[in-house]
Amino acid sequence: MQLPIFIILLMVTGIIKGCPSGWLRHENKCYHFSHDTETWLGAIDMCSLLGGKLVEIETATENSYLAANAKLFKLVYWVGLTDVQEENIWVWIKSKAKLADTGFSSWAPNEPNNSSADENCVLIRTDGSWNDYGCAKTLHYICEADNQETEIVG
Repeated sequence: MQLPIFIILLMVTGIIKGCPSGWLRHENKCYHFSHDTETWLGAIDMCSLLGGKLVEIETATENSYLAANAKLFKLVYWVGLTDVQEENIWVWIKSKAKLADTGFSSWAPNEPNNSSADENCVLIRTDGSWNDYGCAKTLHYICEADNQETEIVG
């Protein structure tokens, strides 16, 4: 009995890489662009329930990828950046990395501006720029997870 070629290939490589259903893969990450809206805290909870975290944008390449999808879907999205603990000290919520220490940001002109005196959370626009925004408002959100690897045993 002959095995289909893809099974033989899987046995040779020993690894299947992929993202959960409904997630998109880009480089070594998986992304879920929500269909529903949540407050920023609700987005954190939903991403956790889905097995990920609210996205933490590390590079211009990642930001461009997210912006291209935001533009495709014609939506703005919550990301995992906040200054809720200390005004103007922007921190990625899951990793606790300070934005000032990460080397990448994409603030829109005149942002962050805390214009309504309660803009402590961040969204990404369709052009890839970031804007501080009220955390209690509801928006779509982007979850992020590592690309899953499953080892074939047998």
